[in-house]
Amino acid sequence: LSAVRYTGVSGAPFRQEQHRRAVPPGQEETVTMTVAYAEYSPHVGDQDALKLTVAGAVEETGQVVAKELRVRLHTPELTLTLLAPAVVGQETPVQVVFQNPLPETLSGATLRMEGAGISCPKPFPM
Repeated sequence: LSAVRYTGVSGAPFRQEQHRRAVPPGQEETVTMTVAYAEYSPHVGDQDALKLTVAGAVEETGQVVAKELRVRLHTPELTLTLLAPAVVGQETPVQVVFQNPLPETLSGATLRMEGAGISCPKPFPM
């Protein structure tokens, strides 16, 4: 498992596992891997993805199979709601909701609203 930068460049693997299984004819075998936020967070940036590379070898034939999966990390959404009718030339109250999905407190964030008719966006420290 490694991070992939938004440029497509892969970082060094930060987790590796090796499993050995005997799979009967016509059967499937499942291997599960859980990756906690605390494990991958030091390796990824805002626009990065995770790359999982899996390779297997069949002892009896020497055949090698491999597969790669890229997992894009989704950023949480902001919900915007007008609290009153929007009228040209008048202030309009807007409610912005953001839910922190991480297991740690976010700090130092700034909300900046821009749009048509807003001549000087005002930052709101949070």
